[in-house]
Amino acid sequence: MRLLFVLDQWPELSETFIVNELQALRRLGHGVRIQVRQAAVNPNPEAPSDVDVDAMGDEASLRRWRDLAWLIARRPRACALDLLRRRRWRREEWVRPLRSLAVEARRIAARGDEHVHAHFAAGAALDGLRLAALCGLPFTLTAHAFDIYLDPRNLREKLESAAAVFTGCDYNVERLRRLAPAARVHKVIMGVDAEAFRRLEPQPGGRTVLAIGRLVEKKGFHVLIDAAAQVPDVRVRIIGAGPMRRELLRRAACSGTALELLGMCAPAQVRAALEQADVLAMPCVVARDGDRDSMPVVVKEAMAMELLVVASDEVGLPECARPPWGFLAPPGDAAALAQALDAALELEPGTRRRAGAQAREWVTLHADVDAETARMSAVIAQLGG
Repeated sequence: MRLLFVLDQWPELSETFIVNELQALRRLGHGVRIQVRQAAVNPNPEAPSDVDVDAMGDEASLRRWRDLAWLIARRPRACALDLLRRRRWRREEWVRPLRSLAVEARRIAARGDEHVHAHFAAGAALDGLRLAALCGLPFTLTAHAFDIYLDPRNLREKLESAAAVFTGCDYNVERLRRLAPAARVHKVIMGVDAEAFRRLEPQPGGRTVLAIGRLVEKKGFHVLIDAAAQVPDVRVRIIGAGPMRRELLRRAACSGTALELLGMCAPAQVRAALEQADVLAMPCVVARDGDRDSMPVVVKEAMAMELLVVASDEVGLPECARPPWGFLAPPGDAAALAQALDAALELEPGTRRRAGAQAREWVTLHADVDAETARMSAVIAQLGG
């Protein structure tokens, strides 16, 4: 099929899962085109350069009015319904003028797109929902985390208007089905390429703890620093950037934790850091504003690299961080997290290797990007064009 991805930004470094899914869809034989609201702030250097990408809102004013006239003449009832619904949508979020969408609607008709899919139930999802309705195409949506828990604008309508909704863990599935009982929700794990994340060297057998993610409250890195201070000879390395950088450095200085903040890294650098680590830590918490993670892709990348995972017993983490490779602690409990870190790091080398091999096997069976994308593709194919 010819698929249109409607995204808020592309190709954002922190959203490697979209790149992975797009590439997997192309390997399945689908054509994928992208309509994006804005360029990525931190571009992913490994994103494919041969994807057709159009930025919404770049068109000249005259073209917008001309294409609006074309759209009204072609789909008058759909245009009227869109205008009626705008008043309701505006209560929760900004709504793009119809004349701006008309340009993309005409582009969809010209290029023969057969299906509209949006990642994140945020602004781009409303654009995607409207475009699909204006063009008479099926619309699907992948909901992730902040768009569900932190900023759920018009979320129920987006979910129930979609022909299918995808999300990456049982924790999210349950939440979405409670929120929108009429939504057709499918679990499709944000998978990884186990060949790209394959260990090239033996496990180092040291006491290096790696964490990866934005430096924000929901990641729980402040808890990790407090926990690491209670475990002997532990070095903590964190890949990521964000507003809590100074707070984390201050906390490490006060607690005596050996901390290295590496900033944002390209995917190749992330793979190298995973190769050098002994444990991946993902101590997520539910932030005070309600924001939270679901099942971070980096956990599955680490498991593919045969790493042990120390995580909080929160969100979708218990679904993948399982014994013998997963060590869980209550969220926000530094003492319990310290015990989990110590238990993982004290395993003798042979036991650690065997547990790591089982972690990789779980990824290949349950979180392979090609297999998970094929499941998504099968649902889309059933919807027709």
